[in-house]
Amino acid sequence: SIIKKRRKIAQKLTIHKMNAVLKHFKKNKIIYILIFLFFLSKLLTIPSYKTVWWDSAVYIGMGKYVYSFGSAGLWESSRSILWPLLLGFLWKTGLNVLIGRVLEIIFGSLCILLTYFIGKRLFNGKTALLASIFLALSPTFFLFNGVMLAEIVSTFFSLVAIYFFIEKKYYISGIFLGVAFMAKFFQLFIFIAIIFITLLNFDAKSVRNLKKIFIGFIVVTALFLILNQILYNNIFFPFIQQIFLSNNSGWLNYHSFSYYFIELFKENLVYLLFVFGLFLLFKDKDANKKLIAIIF
Repeated sequence: SIIKKRRKIAQKLTIHKMNAVLKHFKKNKIIYILIFLFFLSKLLTIPSYKTVWWDSAVYIGMGKYVYSFGSAGLWESSRSILWPLLLGFLWKTGLNVLIGRVLEIIFGSLCILLTYFIGKRLFNGKTALLASIFLALSPTFFLFNGVMLAEIVSTFFSLVAIYFFIEKKYYISGIFLGVAFMAKFFQLFIFIAIIFITLLNFDAKSVRNLKKIFIGFIVVTALFLILNQILYNNIFFPFIQQIFLSNNSGWLNYHSFSYYFIELFKENLVYLLFVFGLFLLFKDKDANKKLIAIIF
């Protein structure tokens, strides 16, 4: 009789969970339709990616190097390691480049979903949906999903960190900030923005929150720093290499700082409305809304 009661309780819980999931999908069906259309359209465009870009090939080579213990692939010390580890795992399990492209498209789709959830949490459903549509239809974002670079993947983890920060789950936020940093060193700027917004209202509570974020971040990055010390006798060696290469290579692709602002608005002139939005965000008393502006 006890077993029967437990089964009934388990069945009721299962039904309750299924109903909750169905209710969630019905309530947010438009964003899921958008993500499905984005994912499907990206799958259809995969044949147009006929070559593997240089940096993508390096990430694949690094993954092979790790999983073959140095007998295949290549190693570049200036690169972040998370994306090579994921691509290398695919190679180790016998999967090809196509699956790597699909994996990045999945991460891109999740970026759209997180944009929606963050927007809904901070503003409202309409604003969240509009932001998600802008992201999905961004020519740059659409093009780079499937190229197998680290930007989309690292952005996903940064968005996860931002979401948990808004939800006041600071340890988890710190962990994902560390993961994002391991996926792309430049995601450190998201970490800096979150630290800045935490210190904006400096008190004992913000110090405790900051400590939690740092602990989460260090838990993830400590192993990488230790590995740097073992391999290069310098925990900061990859970052120093990255700075050196940024200053001394890639001159054909060099643009001034203003390039990013000009190209952003050339993609969509409606983005110019952000100027008014930015002003309103800074005026808003909600620190989390200021965070969005500061990250920009």
